[in-house]
Amino acid sequence: MNTLSGIKSRIPLGLYRLLKAKILKGKFPHAIQFNITFKCNQRCMYCGIYKDTRQEMTTEQIFRMIDEFVELGTARISFTGGEPLLRKDFSLIAGYARKQGLSVSLATNGSLVGKCTDALENINSVNMTLDGIEAVHDQQRGKGNFKIVMDAFELIRGKGIPVYFVSVITKNNCMRINELLELARSLDVKLIVQPVFYSEQSHASNLEGYMDAKYDDKIMMETLGQLIKLKEQGDSTLILSKRYYRNVKESIRQGKKMVCSHGGNLFCTISPDGRVAPCNLLVRDSRWLNGNEIGFRKAFINMPEIKCEGCLSSFMDIDDMYSFKIDVAWNYYKQYLKLYT
Repeated sequence: MNTLSGIKSRIPLGLYRLLKAKILKGKFPHAIQFNITFKCNQRCMYCGIYKDTRQEMTTEQIFRMIDEFVELGTARISFTGGEPLLRKDFSLIAGYARKQGLSVSLATNGSLVGKCTDALENINSVNMTLDGIEAVHDQQRGKGNFKIVMDAFELIRGKGIPVYFVSVITKNNCMRINELLELARSLDVKLIVQPVFYSEQSHASNLEGYMDAKYDDKIMMETLGQLIKLKEQGDSTLILSKRYYRNVKESIRQGKKMVCSHGGNLFCTISPDGRVAPCNLLVRDSRWLNGNEIGFRKAFINMPEIKCEGCLSSFMDIDDMYSFKIDVAWNYYKQYLKLYT
């Protein structure tokens, strides 16, 4: 029995395929993020994605996409946008993904959750954005948004679905992290906390909004130091690893962004019209191959090499986990996978 066959007989298939891809330096889409739409019913201060009006895949095309990635061994699909619940067929699509054996997560602004409760029946986890107490959050997301998020949070949790918040650090809340953490603890909910950073594809259409949100580097360094200290003290509210915050702090100090190793190899992002990209930050580039035209397997395997300028995204933590960095993997288990238990 060869080494890989011996491993395969003792561990789950998904993990085996991941290990095989790592050992043989191959491509295996363990997880995919699907920007099911770029349409959005909110206008957050630094986001301009809603201005992208490209054509979206039909329900049947999405079903075929899911089938192809399942055949490739994908274990997890994350629906994001825009606002995914704007798709009238979202419940049908999420149900199909679950039926095919995928773990399904949803990123939503919460505004349509009350009208789409049927869609939640096929969701394994939900994340929403929470940037601070009501005044701070509404400054970044729009007046009345805090209440929308809180109402959606209570509804989702009431259904027993794991839910966590993503918090974006800007100049508006950089000095108010303690308030954010206290709010999260009072709600008994975990946070992914990451700094806002410039991405041409994400912010070029709303550069003014991004500049209004951009933090002072010196203050951000202090905030990151605070987050690192909390991780060292064993804080259970923060999902991301201590390594992530240290890397971000060093990146800001050096004036350069981090570059991942596994985008396009072990995970990828699909655009609304079916293009297969390495990650969410590059998904709007028109140079990616379209799975509807050539097949998603071919679009993934033959993904073009395009130079990435790097980022400060929380996905860098997932990238480190795929690199089998033990401290990150252990943190991931404690802070994220235990959301399901």
